[in-house]
Amino acid sequence: MDLRTYLDAERGRLVKLAAAIDAHASDISAWANKKRPVPVPFGWPIERETGGIVRRTDLFSNDVIRDVWPELVDLSENTDVSDDVQPPAGTPDRKERN
Repeated sequence: MDLRTYLDAERGRLVKLAAAIDAHASDISAWANKKRPVPVPFGWPIERETGGIVRRTDLFSNDVIRDVWPELVDLSENTDVSDDVQPPAGTPDRKERN
């Protein structure tokens, strides 16, 4: 969820979030309205204090995510895909079906 949507969903969220992450409410408002980018050091605190509703991947570009939090990069980009496809458990294999 984007930061603006999160803040608008409940009265008082802006002030609560500002206090929780030790930021000025005016700064958070500017970030939410895309007038200024969210500073990287506030990425994790925002995600933590919103209970994961607003994620770092919602706040930052893929380049920033890859450089700062590589563990958040989609695992499919980092793994080799095998062409060995296994049937779901309990499904008869081809020998049993014929």
